[in-house]
Amino acid sequence: MATTIPFTLITPTKVIFEGNAELVIAVTTEGEEGILPKHAPFLSALRPGVLRANIVEAGASQRLELATGEGFMQALPERVTVLVDRAVGFEEVDISQARQEQSEASARQKAAGTDGAAFAREQAAIDFAVAKLRLTGHQ
Repeated sequence: MATTIPFTLITPTKVIFEGNAELVIAVTTEGEEGILPKHAPFLSALRPGVLRANIVEAGASQRLELATGEGFMQALPERVTVLVDRAVGFEEVDISQARQEQSEASARQKAAGTDGAAFAREQAAIDFAVAKLRLTGHQ
């Protein structure tokens, strides 16, 4: 059996996953970061993207893939914790709705002009819509 690390993925409303993982890959503000067991202490802000993890359930390795929103990832040698504002699985994504969300956020971003906070907020909405489309293979 491969070496694993306890992994928890939490949104404000529920614990999405709690178990063991062989590998966790999340999209940080600096790019993708992969975490293996016994990783050096690490803390990073997350941007919207596709979180991937090789999880172990009932002795078998499985792939967990979710579109996630903004948040944080903490890796310690003995555990990985990911806190995100949203997380959706493949079966929860409505492709036409995700495309509409992307289009509407792009329009709001253009209308934001020089309002930096509004621009950043809409960029996060665009990135989350794109993550949902990537998750389903439509981007």
